[in-house]
Amino acid sequence: MSFSDEVKNEIARKEDLGKCCQLAELAALIKLNGSLGIINHKLGLSLVSQNASVARRVYKLLKEQFNFFTEIIVRKKMYLDKRNYYIIKVPPQEGVKELLTKCGLMGEGYQLNYSIKDQFISKKCCSKAYLRGLFLAAGSVSHPESEYHLEITVNYEEYAEEIIKLFSKFEIEIKSRSKQDNYLLYLKKADDIVKLLNIIGAHSALLQFENTRVYKEIRNNVNRIVNCETANLNKTINAAQQQLNDIKLLEETKGLDKLSPSLREVAELRKNNPYATLKELGELLNPPLSKSGINNRFRRIKEMADKIKK
Repeated sequence: MSFSDEVKNEIARKEDLGKCCQLAELAALIKLNGSLGIINHKLGLSLVSQNASVARRVYKLLKEQFNFFTEIIVRKKMYLDKRNYYIIKVPPQEGVKELLTKCGLMGEGYQLNYSIKDQFISKKCCSKAYLRGLFLAAGSVSHPESEYHLEITVNYEEYAEEIIKLFSKFEIEIKSRSKQDNYLLYLKKADDIVKLLNIIGAHSALLQFENTRVYKEIRNNVNRIVNCETANLNKTINAAQQQLNDIKLLEETKGLDKLSPSLREVAELRKNNPYATLKELGELLNPPLSKSGINNRFRRIKEMADKIKK
C-alpha cells in the first residue's frame, strides 16, 4: 500500500462531520471524480475512484445527505497495474439536481458552475472538508523517505486558481504548473505537507511523516558530519605525508643535524608521530606550541625542501 493510500484510508474513516462539512467534501469529490448523465430528461450521477475506502466514503455521504438509491460497481483495469477501480452510480432520480445545487455545482436552469461555493470558502470547517475532498478525489503524497512531494491534479486553470486561494487561507503556498491538458498543484516543503495532513485530519499519517522526517534529517546530519570528518582526516594525512617527504629529503641530502634545534625537534616529532594533527604535535612539545607555531616550522622545512628540489 502506498503512502497516499494510507492517508486516504485514514481520512475516509472520519466520522465527526457536520452536514455542511459533509456537503463540502462531497462537492469536491463530485467536482473532480463525477460525471453527469441524462436519461429520460432526468439527471444521473456517477463517480469513479481507484481507492475502495474513498468509494465507500462517497457512497456513505450520498446516503446520509440525500438517501439516494446508489450502487457500487467494481471493475478491473485492462492495462498496466490491472488494479480494481470503483464506480459509484446514482441512477436518474429525484434529488440529483438538488444535490448539485447544494454542492454549488449547478445553478438555475441546469447551468454548470465551475467555481467553489462561497459557503465552503467562508466557513473554516467547510474549507477543511473541501480540502479533504480534494485530496480524496485527486491527491497523492510521496513517502517522506523518498521525497517531500504532494500534488493534486485538476482540469481547469480557473479552478486551480481558486484552490490556490483556498490553500492561502491556511497560509499554505501551493504552486501550480500545466501538465498536458491538466493543472498540477503541488507542495515541496515538508512543513506545508505536514500542515495540510493536519488540516484534512490525517493525524496518524502525519506522525509517521514526522518520524520519518526526523530520522531522515538525523541520518543526513550524521552523514554530513562523517563526510566532514573523513575529509579533514584525509587532509591531515595528506599534509602529514608531504611533511614526511620533505623531512626525508632534507635528511638524505644535508642531514637533520644541520637544521636549527626548533626545526630538528619538530621533524623528529613528525617522524615518530606520522598520523598526529598539528595540534597534537604542539601538545607533545615542552613547552607546548600552538598549532600556528607548528605549522610555521613545517612551512620553513617545506621552503628548504623546495630549494633542494629546484
